[in-house]
Amino acid sequence: ALDYTFNAPDDPNRFYYRSDHYNFAKNNIPVIFYFSGVHEDYHRPGDDPEKILYDKTAEIGQLVFCTAWQLANQDKRIEVDRVNDFPEK
Repeated sequence: ALDYTFNAPDDPNRFYYRSDHYNFAKNNIPVIFYFSGVHEDYHRPGDDPEKILYDKTAEIGQLVFCTAWQLANQDKRIEVDRVNDFPEK
């Protein structure tokens, strides 16, 4: 499901705006922001490899691959979602 929670300008964490893809998006280069959310140890010393959900990570990897495959093989280029990402002022 698409979830624009982390894209919201009023999101206190501003994950979307701090991520690497943001400068591409604001320059009209389409991006997809895959993010599994936060947890208690997110970016803290306790954020250790044994806490990784490897099955979930594999599923996300498959989703990314399938999305890229679909985009690479469709006839029409995707467009930037100006309504949700950068509404006209």
